[in-house]
Amino acid sequence: MSFLTLDQLHRLRYGSEMVNVVCDARVEHGPGLGTFAFDDEGVPAHGTPIIDRGRFTGYMTSRETAARRRRYVLQRLHAGGRLGAHSAHRMTNVSLLPGEQSLDEVFDVDHGIYMETNKSWSIDDKRYNFQFGCEIAWEIRHGKRVRMLKNPSYSGISTEFWNACDAIAGREHWTLWGVPNCGKGQPEQVMGTGHGASPSRFRKIKVGSAYAG
Repeated sequence: MSFLTLDQLHRLRYGSEMVNVVCDARVEHGPGLGTFAFDDEGVPAHGTPIIDRGRFTGYMTSRETAARRRRYVLQRLHAGGRLGAHSAHRMTNVSLLPGEQSLDEVFDVDHGIYMETNKSWSIDDKRYNFQFGCEIAWEIRHGKRVRMLKNPSYSGISTEFWNACDAIAGREHWTLWGVPNCGKGQPEQVMGTGHGASPSRFRKIKVGSAYAG
């Protein structure tokens, strides 16, 4: 399921103005686990805006799903080259596009925590409430990393989290990361996917919830 129902398309303020997310399997997007030339219907891969300047604007679609939704959204959806037939082990890259800030500008806070490398995840059936754990973190004091932290985690509500984004580092810091297991479904899927991102800043996020006692 998803809280991003059709009535929210082009209406929902998903994130702040600087948040731009694309679904993109093209080679020029990067060598990710979700990169391919054609989907299993033979549709060429291309990029589709999912969030444009914070506004929810699109879905991952195939010919089948686009046809089902067309009567609701009046031709705004088209076959997006997203289909993986049967048990295909791939999912299109979904990436946060780089911003315009330098890394120093992203770290320009009195007190914060910078986290790297996803380790664990938990999210509800509608993809609304979430909790993520990371492998490593650094405490930030007055714009500088001052000490390393173990077992960092953060949690929140998807729309509140992305609306709290107020800085995204530029293209020189952007990396197309990947995970071999997308973690969706019951039984759980084993499907590689790519997620591109630059270091980003989010204000007033709950941290440490995974190990709070």
